Amino acid sequence: MATYREFREQVKRRRRRKFILRLSLLIAAAAAVCGVAFFALYTVLTGAGWMPGADALTASSGASSSAPSGEAASDAADGEPASAPQSTGASDGTDAPGAAWNTSTPVQQTLSTEVTGADYRMLAVGASAAVDYSFFDRAAILGDSVSQGWNVYESPMKAHAFICAYKSIGPSAVVNKQTANPGPQSGRGEENIYETVINSNPLRLYILLGTNALVRDGEATEQSFLNYYSQMLDMFKADLGDGVDIYVQSVTPVRPGASQPGLYKERIQRVNTQLALLAREKGCHFVNIYEALQDANGDLREDLAAQDKVHLNQNAYPILAEYLATHTV
Repeated sequence: MATYREFREQVKRRRRRKFILRLSLLIAAAAAVCGVAFFALYTVLTGAGWMPGADALTASSGASSSAPSGEAASDAADGEPASAPQSTGASDGTDAPGAAWNTSTPVQQTLSTEVTGADYRMLAVGASAAVDYSFFDRAAILGDSVSQGWNVYESPMKAHAFICAYKSIGPSAVVNKQTANPGPQSGRGEENIYETVINSNPLRLYILLGTNALVRDGEATEQSFLNYYSQMLDMFKADLGDGVDIYVQSVTPVRPGASQPGLYKERIQRVNTQLALLAREKGCHFVNIYEALQDANGDLREDLAAQDKVHLNQNAYPILAEYLATHTV
């Protein structure tokens, strides 16, 4: 368990550094915007001939220099207003003295607020104090053959969660409400996948799907998987209600040289980022179980891998149970 905890500390340090850097950039950008705005305003004011006290100076000098005779001087002395100076500006008044003192050009935004470079590790539920495993008494776990291991192998989760795991399924099977057999270890027979989850009336739903849907490589396969996943989450949100917490679990890592062409580290990590973004969009929680199973190279740990280099062996499920118990909301 030391691997993912050490990684979490590294993530926290990186977050702090990024926060300080972004705050510094924000302060610098704000200072730059203020400077540009002040310079633009100063330029407009001075260009229009307006400065504090300039109106009085202009009126005084205009009266003395434009009076051709003593009559004009006499009028001024008697308090009569001098003739108003004629504007030589354009017809729209933009060049008239004092006409544009309160206008300025727009200031271009210098700091982007768009979120870029999202990473599934940064969007995942953080570590927390371990809950008692009774927390999962009202939890349903929906998954494929990887999740069937909860029934096959011993772990603290086996006696608590309701396992809805079916061999060779993906999110499309759930959306299309197909029937499947959860395996002999479950003690149940053929059942409708979607209705079984709904009828279990869970307070928490954990979903782990992707290993079967991604066995074929290609962008079309990947996009189809994500589209069905999105529809599935919408269906569960609508039928279970907002009071049910839905946890989207990351696709698990595989060992190098796995026979399925679509299951390799770079692709799985890319898909996990999309799942994390999708979970955030749908108001669900993303749980990065990938980090609990990976080695230093980001591959499935050899001591946790089944012979096919894709599935998990009996050593993995106690680790997963502990990880789920320490990453809740």
